[in-house]
Amino acid sequence: MKFTKKIAFASASLALTLATPAALLTQNVAFAKTTTVKQATKVKVTKKTTPFYHKDGSKFTKKKPYVYGSWKSTVAYKNTSYNVVKTVTIKGAKYYYIGNDAYLKASDVKVTATKTVKSSSTSSAKKASTSSSKTTSKKTSSTSSSSKSSSKKTSSTSSSTSSSSSSKKTSSKKTSSKKTVTQIQVTKKTTPFYHKDGSKFTKKSPYVYQGWKSTVAYKGTKYKVSKTITIKGSKYYYIGNSAYLKASAVKVIASK
Repeated sequence: MKFTKKIAFASASLALTLATPAALLTQNVAFAKTTTVKQATKVKVTKKTTPFYHKDGSKFTKKKPYVYGSWKSTVAYKNTSYNVVKTVTIKGAKYYYIGNDAYLKASDVKVTATKTVKSSSTSSAKKASTSSSKTTSKKTSSTSSSSKSSSKKTSSTSSSTSSSSSSKKTSSKKTSSKKTVTQIQVTKKTTPFYHKDGSKFTKKSPYVYQGWKSTVAYKGTKYKVSKTITIKGSKYYYIGNSAYLKASAVKVIASK
């Protein structure tokens, strides 16, 4: 009678084991996708006048107008073309940065030139795998113990990595205290406007800004700086609208 009960109990246990479905494990697999997009490089004003905007979305004012060379204004005029440095979103609206801390609203202009650039995005897919639920209590116990040990090692490694990373960040902060030039003033009587290849603007193809044409900038004139670059071993400041000024012909009057 006892033997019969043992057989019945063993049979029931086996039935339950076979009835247990396999566990479905889901893993996220990341993969990169590269696409090409068109980026605006030049725009033209379509309205009679359109405001110049700051990076926070506020407009330039009469007390503090947009200044370029000796020209001052709070608005840009119809059919005027501007080179675009980058496209940004301010308070949900698209703007084009034209240099010298000024932006134009996309709805007030039309794009007249673009360039194709590569853009990469990361997507994730789900990969399914099956795992049998047939594991013994001994293996589970062993795995649990191993996990705890691994967790301790990981924690130790993580702590060490964190300390190393923190040290690197501190070191980086100490070495990256170099200031960025934001405004310059011409020190020579006249100094040429340069192209990005280091060539000078000519009388046939002068530097043009809002109807003003010239091959040179004049002493005492101030310019906003978008970036500092090196051309053929010499330092230049980019002042917007495809024009550069040589560092040796100007002095820095503002930086951040």
